[in-house]
Amino acid sequence: MNPGPLLSAVAAVTVAMTALAVAHRLRPALPEGEEPPEPHPALASIGSGLLSGFILLTGFLVATGWAARSTGVVPPGGLYIADLAAGTAVLLFPSLSGLPFTARHATAVCFFAALVGYTMSLAVQLRP
Repeated sequence: MNPGPLLSAVAAVTVAMTALAVAHRLRPALPEGEEPPEPHPALASIGSGLLSGFILLTGFLVATGWAARSTGVVPPGGLYIADLAAGTAVLLFPSLSGLPFTARHATAVCFFAALVGYTMSLAVQLRP
């Protein structure tokens, strides 16, 4: 079994959860009984755009990496760096958008981060 994708998933979960915990720690404390403020509606479109860009780039790298085994045409290395940057932005977005550090949100971020790390690893490993 190849441990690369699992290690990548663990690394992505670590990055996302560390960012979420640090952001929670640095946020000012709310007065007793006050609800946390809702994120600005524009943040939803930013997150969707980041995720769409990451998915498109990773999908392109997976498809061309797979096809490169028979065609010999390999994507440029800069695209892999861009994919890593996009994946990192996607992992940091929940903490930067003010997502509270609750068990429910932490679980969702963990599962999401594991998927992001696994697919990034897949894109890199399919490069011939």
